[in-house]
Amino acid sequence: MKIRIFNLIILVFLISCKKKEVEGNKFYEELSMQRKEMLLENIGKKYYEKNCVSCHAGKDAKDNFLVNSVRNQKRNESFFIDFITKQDSLLKYENKEALALKDWSNENAYIHNFDFNDNEIKAILYYLKK
Repeated sequence: MKIRIFNLIILVFLISCKKKEVEGNKFYEELSMQRKEMLLENIGKKYYEKNCVSCHAGKDAKDNFLVNSVRNQKRNESFFIDFITKQDSLLKYENKEALALKDWSNENAYIHNFDFNDNEIKAILYYLKK
């Protein structure tokens, strides 16, 4: 009888330790995710301020069309990636969304042809969403 009680106590102890370990892992996973998000946002801010702010204004400007488009998800992420890096190709092949934006901007002569990779653009978009 004493052996059964002892085994039961050991079993309860081991189970309770396992739960604490899992809870601890969740904490560190969330902390890691927060750090990744902060890093992504900081990278996006750096690229936006260096390359975009001169034409698109600051992120908090009320009339910033780009920020409004990103936050309201008017276009999907792949469109933004193509528009930022290959706007001339989109216009050449008469992409309806690209043509509409060019028309909306009164035939603005500036064409986006940045040499960003997909992750850099995703960082910019992440920054604008925040």
